[in-house]
Amino acid sequence: MLTGSHSRRLNINHEDAVEVVKQLTGGVGADYAVECAGSEATINQAIHMANRGGKVSLAAFPHDPVTIDLAHLVKNNVYAYGIRGEGRSATRRAMALMAEKRFDATKIYTHTFALTDLPTALRYARERIDDAIEVVVSNREADTIADAAAE
Repeated sequence: MLTGSHSRRLNINHEDAVEVVKQLTGGVGADYAVECAGSEATINQAIHMANRGGKVSLAAFPHDPVTIDLAHLVKNNVYAYGIRGEGRSATRRAMALMAEKRFDATKIYTHTFALTDLPTALRYARERIDDAIEVVVSNREADTIADAAAE
């Protein structure tokens, strides 16, 4: 059984992501797919990665309207959810999953930069340098100050 604690990197220029997921799951597909790019291609890949009755979480905003394989979605009873705009309840659920170690949020971003490196972080995100998918900017100094103030 493959769980969220398993991961495998792939180069989408050389491998079909949907086929890799199907191979890893014995042809069944994923119970849950998180789509973080917001492109038509990646949204459809996530839909095709999900198993019958699986769930697809749409975590990114597409810049343009996209066409999805609705027939596949309906025929396979795949549920698609947007994660934006759900408010506090969604945030609490996500935090609970992470606290229980059922979801490792670090697997959905590829690069982390300090706040002092913001221009570099923006360049990586904009130009997709080093295959950047999700770029996180962390202000560890502010986190440390906030933690100390809370104590």
